[in-house]
Amino acid sequence: MAGGKGSRFTPLKPLVEVCGVPLFWYSYSLARLFAEEVYLAVVPDSVMLFLDLPKVLTSGRGYEADVVEAVSKVGLPALVLPADVVTSEEAIEALLDRCDADICSLTYRGQFTGVSLWRGEDFQNYSSVESPAPVLNVNTFQDYLLAREACKRRVERAWATE
Repeated sequence: MAGGKGSRFTPLKPLVEVCGVPLFWYSYSLARLFAEEVYLAVVPDSVMLFLDLPKVLTSGRGYEADVVEAVSKVGLPALVLPADVVTSEEAIEALLDRCDADICSLTYRGQFTGVSLWRGEDFQNYSSVESPAPVLNVNTFQDYLLAREACKRRVERAWATE
């Protein structure tokens, strides 16, 4: 999902670099590990519209409505990863392994992350799966600074082990 308005940070949020790559690339590359087909769900005025990657167009009526619209266009099962989330394979594996409902949302420290797995369309058959690994949702400039700092610490740890 890369169709937000970026009102809390910047409309260019999906393209803001964290650790040398655009923010959306974390979700996109993670999705590629788990799915044969990966689409960007974008609204008509999204900065992501011009990327040379497969897309589905949504109406921009809000995150939840756009998720439902995108899932209906790509079909089931569908793994939904927001373009502003940085997480790990471990988090997605937990969602895939522990989901026992039509729709499961990934939470981290009890907070919804926007990551979800759709196996059906029964909104009454819904559950949450707590992530065992950190999930960073970059919604504000402060979140962006936290993501940069986490990246810096990760790089420093990698250098220390070489």
